[in-house]
Amino acid sequence: MGLGVVSNYAANVAHRNLVASDASATNSLSKLSSGKRVMNARDDAASMAIGARLNAEVGALKVATTNASQAGALLQVMDGGMNTINDILVRMKQLAVQAGSENLGATERGYINNEATALGNEINRIAADTEFNGVNVLNSATALAFKIGSGATAAEDDLSFTTSDNTLATLTGGGATAMGTKAAADIASASIDTAINNLQTNRAAVGVNQNRLEFAAQNLRTISENSENARSVLIDLDVASEMASFSSKQVLMQSGIAMLGQANQMPQNLLRLLQ
Repeated sequence: MGLGVVSNYAANVAHRNLVASDASATNSLSKLSSGKRVMNARDDAASMAIGARLNAEVGALKVATTNASQAGALLQVMDGGMNTINDILVRMKQLAVQAGSENLGATERGYINNEATALGNEINRIAADTEFNGVNVLNSATALAFKIGSGATAAEDDLSFTTSDNTLATLTGGGATAMGTKAAADIASASIDTAINNLQTNRAAVGVNQNRLEFAAQNLRTISENSENARSVLIDLDVASEMASFSSKQVLMQSGIAMLGQANQMPQNLLRLLQ
């Protein structure tokens, strides 16, 4: 190619390549500073779209895991209250057996009956006062649902269960618990047996849901970890590889600057031929 003084083709080419090298190096620097391989849609539109969906999924799964933990805490409160009620019923059973013995007089049975009445009142108090975040969980049948999945299908993503009524009258099935006489004590003993059986049925239902929640939370954590890893593969930067690329681009920039300087000197060299 001939030399001219009006235009400098070599300088134009060198400048264009330098601008491209600078843009490429700047892009690498942005990726290195952010830790992301995909900074915008032009880097990888498909990966960016999938990564955005995975990021939303991971966020939803973390919230679902929190929901599962809170549901587990509620069930733990229920189980703790039921455990205390069970201890009281065991004591009432002992009192009923004691009151059923003919070696006691009316005075002694009166003392026993007073204690049994107080214990029955305590069962009702515990059932009425056991709450979780303002929701009573032991004195009525209340349907509750917890979102433990990231989807919108209740059958698949909700854990639903119903609290139970653990007041004394409900547990005994309406059976009497007075122990003022031997005959009354025998009736109370049978009523308390019914109460203990009903309480254990209610408590078993709580245990079933506790186990389900543990497995659900474990599965949520596993899915969240795998989704986060998939998002990382798509979006996050291979720092070592990008650093090597950035170093190469820096060399190209330095070479481009040097060559642009040389190209800008070419018209001056041509003028010397005219002197």
